[in-house]
Amino acid sequence: MPIFNVAKNIDLLKDIDPNKRRAAVEALGRNMIKAAVPLLLDLHKEEKVVEVRRAVVMSLSLLGGKGILPTLLETIKTDPDLETRRNAAGGLRFLGGQIKSEEILPLLLREEDEDIRNVLVGTISYLREETIVPKLLDLYTKESTKELQACLLEIIGSFDAPEIKDLLVKCLEPDIDDKQRLIATMAMGKSDDVSFIPLLYNVYKNDSNEEIRDSAYRTLDELSIALHYHSIDQMVLDYIEKEKKKKK
Repeated sequence: MPIFNVAKNIDLLKDIDPNKRRAAVEALGRNMIKAAVPLLLDLHKEEKVVEVRRAVVMSLSLLGGKGILPTLLETIKTDPDLETRRNAAGGLRFLGGQIKSEEILPLLLREEDEDIRNVLVGTISYLREETIVPKLLDLYTKESTKELQACLLEIIGSFDAPEIKDLLVKCLEPDIDDKQRLIATMAMGKSDDVSFIPLLYNVYKNDSNEEIRDSAYRTLDELSIALHYHSIDQMVLDYIEKEKKKKK
């Protein structure tokens, strides 16, 4: 296997052929050449070819290090290319030690592109900072835009706390829009909380949206297998009987 030539690829960052520049950028990132970070930051400032700029952002995200975070944040805010901005948004999750979820929230709340919003939602969920939960709940109750409410609910649903459970239950009510009911159903499935069993069963049997019913069914089916039941109905009946005995 040939030895990776660092010097050659660094030289190629100045090549007039954008394909060679892009290949060098990708190679330096893939091989984790940290010494290339300052050169890639300089290239990012002057690079006009979109495909090369996308590669620069991806490699900087992989490499990490000083000076990369401001570049990614500026890219998310101002770059004219949506894919480059998406790459930068995804790159934030590699810089968890340098940025807090609370700093990413404003980016999410003002972002107009759905794909980029989804990436930022994934990044905040990935960082798993429990201290942000109260703020998320407050923002959710105050937010009037359904799309942003759904984004906030998806992040909220990735955490585990009593107040979150209450919110997920409320989000299954019939007057809540389909997207949020689906998010709540999926969040209940990820929580592995057996107290959600009757609620999910009701969704599976009665919800007007097929996708939401299917999501509830998949969760119940996985739970029934994990708990060694032969069927969903058997699991639900057993759960109800156990709850009745507890109340006596």
